[in-house]
Amino acid sequence: MKKPQSGRGPSGFTLIEMLVVLAILMILLLFAVPVLQTATRRSKLRGMANETATVMRLARLAAIKNSCPSIVKIVIDSSPRVEGFPDCDGNGVLDADKKTLGSFPLPYGVHFLAPPNLQGNASVGDLSADPGGGAANVAIFQPDGSIAATGGFRFGDDNGNFLEVWVSPLATARIEVHKCLLCTDASDRTDWYANGDNGKWVWK
Repeated sequence: MKKPQSGRGPSGFTLIEMLVVLAILMILLLFAVPVLQTATRRSKLRGMANETATVMRLARLAAIKNSCPSIVKIVIDSSPRVEGFPDCDGNGVLDADKKTLGSFPLPYGVHFLAPPNLQGNASVGDLSADPGGGAANVAIFQPDGSIAATGGFRFGDDNGNFLEVWVSPLATARIEVHKCLLCTDASDRTDWYANGDNGKWVWK
């Protein structure tokens, strides 16, 4: 005679157990989705700033290597982007015998934007007038590794986060990514902080 088995047989999970598991998963998703959205927005903004910093460094190195200026500029058209190129003839246009140093399109949700609401061309901080006649100022790196005028490009997202890629001082053209804390006035240099500067990179 077989002994009666204790515990659950081969019948599997009950409907109540499955509903409990689904409820727990839904609760976890409610917490996880906003966090993932914030992380995605942050990564897009930081990625654009880092790519801009990269093309600026490449432009500076190309200016030294080619013994002629290189330009980094923002392009505001149907495909907004940041691009860099050698400009040996000084006309603000990519030379026919040179290759572009990089072209990075703005990802969805990231804009040419400076606090509090300076859009497009107005988002650029200082730098030099575009020798090609463009409305936005440009970064011009010189053959000695300097920059013609200090300043930078600024980016923002739809949640009020702003980053800038700033080049200063003139002689050494140091390129840094900064984030503002109060973000009420783009021209207030005391409100822009390098990454890890006293924990003042606060995200919204």
